[in-house]
Amino acid sequence: MLAAGLAAPKFISQTSFIGSRNHFDERLPKWLYDGRLPRWIWMWASLDGNHYLSIARDGYYGLEYGFFPLYPILIRFLNSLTGLQFVISGLVISYLSFLGMMVMGWKLLRLDYSADRSKSIFYWFLVFPTAFFLISVYNDSLYLFLALSSWYLARKKRIWGGAAVGYFAALTRITGLALLPALAVEMITSRRKVKELLPLILIPLGTLSYFLYLEVFRGGWRLFLSSMAIWGQERFVFPLQTLWRYLNIIFGFQTLDRAYLVASMELSVVILSILLLIKGWKSVRLSYLVYAIVVLLLPSSSGTLAGMPRYFLHAFPLMLILSSLFKHRWLIISFRLVFFVTQLVLFAYFSQGHFVS
Repeated sequence: MLAAGLAAPKFISQTSFIGSRNHFDERLPKWLYDGRLPRWIWMWASLDGNHYLSIARDGYYGLEYGFFPLYPILIRFLNSLTGLQFVISGLVISYLSFLGMMVMGWKLLRLDYSADRSKSIFYWFLVFPTAFFLISVYNDSLYLFLALSSWYLARKKRIWGGAAVGYFAALTRITGLALLPALAVEMITSRRKVKELLPLILIPLGTLSYFLYLEVFRGGWRLFLSSMAIWGQERFVFPLQTLWRYLNIIFGFQTLDRAYLVASMELSVVILSILLLIKGWKSVRLSYLVYAIVVLLLPSSSGTLAGMPRYFLHAFPLMLILSSLFKHRWLIISFRLVFFVTQLVLFAYFSQGHFVS
């Protein structure tokens, strides 16, 4: 991965969205880029990484209200505690979250699967084309650590703990809201009493806490929607309309450029997700299916599929189904190799500031 990022400048043009640049204004905060730091460090903070670092340093500004607060809060805390530069603090938070995600993911998998099957699922997860975001200055690994922890605690019947962790998951990404219906289904199918579902109300309070902050201190919760307008995600759109729009883009293209290829990848991941849900609906827990469906519906209801290749990782039950598709060793090795090579290519573009998911 590191080699792909370092070799990228020889083949791929650099954009203004590369790590260390804030592309929504002209401030160009120099604290984001220290010439003493080598490229192999700050290239992990491209695109959204800019904004998480900016929020950690200066608070919310301009059109950054679409980024949920827990990850930059943790970056700010670690910077204040240790004096590490913000980009280093962000990477440390991501690495620790990644390790926590691996531990909790393993514990959760072992509730249902053998050690060999659990290892296979992990291998598919790590070679998936967008897995590099888990160790970048992005909040995906933090979200997955919290979501998997919430699932594990709920499965072990520690529902108050699971709901409390779910609160922080919903304070990290809006997809954390998918934990509410999914864990409710898990408890109902486990024959728990209705009154025992009460702790789950903590989960949406995570997102509502952020909206309350915007309402009280920033002038209104609608700042979240207005900031999402830059990605065309400020309104509700029926998911089938979003799919139809992307089909028109794919079949009505005029130039085979990078934007077209990214849109094709986004649509392909959605189609893959739908096929996996159809294929595996009998092989995974009903609550897992509910969770995966809601995770996919939340972003696709905004009128765009941007980021869906990353959200595939959030919808971890899809990986359980994917890992069961291939029985022959040569097919498993071939597809994993294709996935990993694709990941290297996507990271090379990402490291140069190009949007890939």
